[in-house]
Amino acid sequence: MDKVELFDDIYAVPENCVYIPREKCIIAADFHIGYESALEQDGIHIPRFQTQTVQDALLNLLDKYSPEKFIILGDLKHDFSRNADQEKKDISAILRILTKNTEVVLIKGNHDNYLENISSRFSLPVYEEYEINGVTLVHGHKNILSRPVIIGHEHPSIRLTDGVGAFLKLPCFMHLRSEGIVVLPAFSPLSAGTDVTRASSNSYLSPILKSANVREAELIACSDIGLIPLGKLSSLDDLLH
Repeated sequence: MDKVELFDDIYAVPENCVYIPREKCIIAADFHIGYESALEQDGIHIPRFQTQTVQDALLNLLDKYSPEKFIILGDLKHDFSRNADQEKKDISAILRILTKNTEVVLIKGNHDNYLENISSRFSLPVYEEYEINGVTLVHGHKNILSRPVIIGHEHPSIRLTDGVGAFLKLPCFMHLRSEGIVVLPAFSPLSAGTDVTRASSNSYLSPILKSANVREAELIACSDIGLIPLGKLSSLDDLLH
């Protein structure tokens, strides 16, 4: 499946993001650029592939959807405390791609301390929240009462296990239809995220979800073959366990 409607003219698409045709707009969350650099500071060395993977994904998105607006729904950067040199270089490369032919909107996440020091070079303000098509957009690390709302922050995923213990973990959208809440999967290939099939109500990071009936969330998994609607979380127990 190539798209699933979440709100009026607002669609989940397989590339871990939301597309709004009427506004020619893409919304993506949780890039976490600089994650490898942060790990290296802790003595953990992994191949530096995330930024190139994100750049390739963005170029594919721009080619496929030709958006006029691109909204990053928080946590563009990873390091809380500083802008490391490599992180600044990588984020600048991402913004250079996006601002070439697209209006870019940056929404602040809890990891985005000092992001303004980088975004100001591109004359991009950083918003706490933003509204489009009557929907509020926030990162999700703070509680708000506005509905409908689209958030990131949680990095939702689903783990599918077979009878011999092999498993596949897929990023997924969470759609709390009755409460007007949509949670985006992380755009970062390194952010596996919260396995919502095993999470308790107290284990969610977002205060928006802590006060919601998450068991009624409809899950939409993202895969190489497209979107996979899985139904409500509350109905998946027998399938998953």
